[in-house]
Amino acid sequence: MYKSLYSLLLVVLLSSCAKEIEKDIEPQQASSIFEKYKSGVVLIVSQYYYEIDADGHTFYYCPTSDDKILFTKEDAINNLSMSTGTGFIISENGEIITNNHVVNHKDEDYKIFVVDLYENLKSGIFQQITQYNDTIQNIQSEYYSYSEYMHEIEKETHKRNYLRALEEKSNLVDMFRQLENTDLSKLNSKLVIHHLGIAYNDTHVTQVDDLQECVVIKTSEDPKVDLAMIQTKTKTFNIAPKAIFNFKDNNPNIAANPEKHSERDIKNPVKINEDVYMIGFNKGFVIASTKQGIKSQFTSGKISQENDGERLLYTIPTLEGSSGSPIVDKWGNLVGVNFAKITNSQNFSFGVPVDAVKKFYEE
Repeated sequence: MYKSLYSLLLVVLLSSCAKEIEKDIEPQQASSIFEKYKSGVVLIVSQYYYEIDADGHTFYYCPTSDDKILFTKEDAINNLSMSTGTGFIISENGEIITNNHVVNHKDEDYKIFVVDLYENLKSGIFQQITQYNDTIQNIQSEYYSYSEYMHEIEKETHKRNYLRALEEKSNLVDMFRQLENTDLSKLNSKLVIHHLGIAYNDTHVTQVDDLQECVVIKTSEDPKVDLAMIQTKTKTFNIAPKAIFNFKDNNPNIAANPEKHSERDIKNPVKINEDVYMIGFNKGFVIASTKQGIKSQFTSGKISQENDGERLLYTIPTLEGSSGSPIVDKWGNLVGVNFAKITNSQNFSFGVPVDAVKKFYEE
């Protein structure tokens, strides 16, 4: 009898221990997620200009320069525009995912500036033509009034001035007609990235040479999928990340208790009101620059709308420069890539869903 009772107690004890072993592993603190993945997030810097074709005439457009439209490539290089964004490391081969608009800037405002340039040029030339008409008229009037009293040398001087004025006026008229006949409805622009580089978290950046140079190797052909992939020119990283982002399910309970837990549905990895986090460089160097070097920001929010397959909506506050930032869940799983926010709101932002990111990366 005692032996049977002992066996029963042993079974109960072992069962209790089994239940203790099967207890779910709790997610890490949010700060631990940041510490693990912050080295895998980089600040992207692009210096660029646009080459403009205006009916066979070439101009250069630098959006952040004072003059906007420039006449030589050298002027464009001396007045490069600069933008910043965020990217995250996706492989050991120097590959980084970000938004398409971070490295493929779209700016149609050049059309306004080119039209304004032509109108100003025409207006200035027209004024010069008017001045030459007055000059020609004055030379004629003076000659007809006083020629009989002029010395031959004076007469020759008047004739030369008259012919010179006619020639200058004729050149200006030709220029005006060329401007008038230019078809500005067929303006085209080509983005020229002069320098594309990345800066690492916790490093000092004081000049362009401090950036590791990159090239764009892939952009999404689907306008609804705002993604691009860049790669370091060396296909390695100057500073190796402690963790590389991936598309796996990092929930440790899957391996610890596979009978109870299965991998996430990558097409619907997070649900309404679940916590999500973003690591990024809001406002680029403006906020990132510190005495210890540039530092990324870690912000949090919740999923605020059901995933429609094209975008995630969450309450993470974002600013310009956070485009391309990874959005992760409580396990550090990649769930999306930040790409936009609702106008006039910092607390409703959109991300490209992780399944679309995976498809873009692997295709």
